[in-house]
Amino acid sequence: MNVLKVVPLVVVALLAVGCRSVATGGPGIAVGTAMATTSRGSSTPSPSKGTSAPMPAHGTSTPVQSTSVPTASASTSAPTPVITTPTPAPVTATATPAPGVSSSSAAPSPSTSFAWCSSAPFGTESTSDGFLLYNNEWNTAAAGPQTICGNSGASWQVTSTQGGPDATSVKTYPSVQKNYPDEPVGQFTSMTSSYAESMPSSGDFEAAYDIWLNKLSKEVMFWVDNHGQTPAGTRQGTVTLGGLTWTLYATGGGYWAFVLDHNASSGTVDLAAGLRYLESTGALSASDQLWQVNFGWEICSTQNQPEVFRMTNYSLASS
Repeated sequence: MNVLKVVPLVVVALLAVGCRSVATGGPGIAVGTAMATTSRGSSTPSPSKGTSAPMPAHGTSTPVQSTSVPTASASTSAPTPVITTPTPAPVTATATPAPGVSSSSAAPSPSTSFAWCSSAPFGTESTSDGFLLYNNEWNTAAAGPQTICGNSGASWQVTSTQGGPDATSVKTYPSVQKNYPDEPVGQFTSMTSSYAESMPSSGDFEAAYDIWLNKLSKEVMFWVDNHGQTPAGTRQGTVTLGGLTWTLYATGGGYWAFVLDHNASSGTVDLAAGLRYLESTGALSASDQLWQVNFGWEICSTQNQPEVFRMTNYSLASS
């Protein structure tokens, strides 16, 4: 693994009415804390168990128009998006694994050998392809055991056992992360990502992108593979991005979620198209600063059984 002085801005927050998390941060590695709900539809924030400064509630930005969102193509050259949603913020850190990380802390999948594994709640590793892998058990009070193993941003997996008395609250958001410290959204001409992932056949979770802007003030998610969840906020309407149809949800408090109209375990997402669409509605501005782009799984419940979530392809390119 190369040593990247990148700070894991790992805030994993998803606003889900099904399995919902609002903002997460890993103690000692992430910037901000997590705001989690304990049941579907609840909106009472509860701080994460991290040691970082508390994260503000979802901002005060202008909400997306709430009645009908016009269908519009966000970009003429936008790649076919596959979108899901949720959370984190970048901070600068070293590539040294977080305390408690061990290369032998958990056995990898029998079919794959991994260079690194960690069962530490906030185990983090810098990868040779320029990403951070983050175990991110941000809801530590409710989270069950979880082990992350990986070789790169494109090849990693998580074995997670979640459930508990409230099977609908988000417990963890294991993810691959890229930090963009305070870069104005308006400077990007493109941002696309491709992924291929797999999830268990039963349980409560979703695969989603989680983009943070202005530190933890604004959060934009793209949900691509959803098993049992509903985003927080209200349905705004549908929008076409790169030839795919998404349903947009918004809270009016700095959170937007684009939910793909079908589940797709692999695909290419035009993230810039979604951001530009929100700019066109006045929800975002060109001066808003991109902080972090994450992709992973918001896990509420695996029915108290150890289940494997796998990433077999991931890329993120921006200019």
